[in-house]
Amino acid sequence: MKVFDLHSDLFTDLAFRRSKGERNVFDRIHYPKLKKGLVDAVVCVFWVEPAFRDNPYGRFRMLRESVLDDLRTAQHVNLCTTTKDFVDAQKVGKINVLLGLEGLTFMEHWGEASIQGNVESAFRELHEGGVRHAIYAWNENNFLASGTGAYNERIHTGLTQYGRQATKLANDYRWLLDASHLDEPSFWNLYEASERPIIASHSNARALCDHERNVTDEQIKAIASKGGIIGLNAHYAFIDKVNPTVDTFIDHAVYMADLVGPEHVAFGFDFLDFLDGHQLGSDVEEGTTVGLECVEKVPELLMKMEQRGFSSKEVERISYTNAFDFISKQLKG
Repeated sequence: MKVFDLHSDLFTDLAFRRSKGERNVFDRIHYPKLKKGLVDAVVCVFWVEPAFRDNPYGRFRMLRESVLDDLRTAQHVNLCTTTKDFVDAQKVGKINVLLGLEGLTFMEHWGEASIQGNVESAFRELHEGGVRHAIYAWNENNFLASGTGAYNERIHTGLTQYGRQATKLANDYRWLLDASHLDEPSFWNLYEASERPIIASHSNARALCDHERNVTDEQIKAIASKGGIIGLNAHYAFIDKVNPTVDTFIDHAVYMADLVGPEHVAFGFDFLDFLDGHQLGSDVEEGTTVGLECVEKVPELLMKMEQRGFSSKEVERISYTNAFDFISKQLKG
């Protein structure tokens, strides 16, 4: 069994550790854990933390340079732009890594051109640099879209004209368009504007846990109707407000599989254990998902899913094949 994780913030840890003088961070810190968790492939995102909101462009540049410096010398990373680049992670000792973006606020100040020109040049340069995935907003409003969370000032504007421009560019470049973190107006605007399927890389079922970061039945059905996938999130706050455990996490898998079929369910774990101690600039309530605290617990999760009634074939699809097949169709050439 192998695992495709549609969402990881481990780049944030790489950047903070390298700023303190550490080197070879991916190989030393993350590869052993990912290997133990059976991870074969992962979408890793560049995310500008709230602490750097006053200068998102500068922070993004610093993040990108720092992370890519670490990856260039890593022995256990296989940077990919399509699934054709994938290797068998367990056999060759490398993790297949796809580059993504969580929040595009930084694009507004990409250069000295107009905002439209900045977006065009940013997409072009980032595509040439290997990026193949984008979430327009994190927990904020920006010049593209409105996101969920405390920073959106409860202004739910949806996609702007620049957000629609970005959607056309993303479609042209065949990027993965990700609706996780978008509020409902932006979600539906993106769903309607995109000519290609969209995903929600790390969101659970709102019917089971009423959190704005989770997706409604209507959103789940909409994603599935165009052939998209939803990645289940292991963060405790999105699983159950009272009892976040590996079992209540599996409840979300069962619910979505019953609603739209297991072929539209995947994993986007969003593990955050490696961010402890870093100054992110936001207050995060302490909590954990019992039995699914970190990537090393994933093999136990897969066994528990079979115990809950998923067939071995369904577990294989949810853990890897659904994400691999979807991305294979989207990221061609």
